[in-house]
Amino acid sequence: MNRNSTNMSEVHWMLCGVALGAFAMFLLDPAKGNRRRALVRDKMYSALVRTRKRIDAKSRDVANRAKGLSAEVRHILPQGDMRD
Repeated sequence: MNRNSTNMSEVHWMLCGVALGAFAMFLLDPAKGNRRRALVRDKMYSALVRTRKRIDAKSRDVANRAKGLSAEVRHILPQGDMRD
């Protein structure tokens, strides 16, 4: 590695540390920290529920498409071809 990329790596880690410290101060603030933590918790829960609903909807969609494809195949193929 050259010297320039080493400096950029050090700067990157320093900025990550500063951001993490600012985030900790933001959440651990004695005056408004409880409200902020509750807000973050609520937003995370909401995102989890939305993600779960989307996954459920997609899985139902895929299952229904598979059933439809199966029905089409049964309709196209003669009954004698389905047996071995």
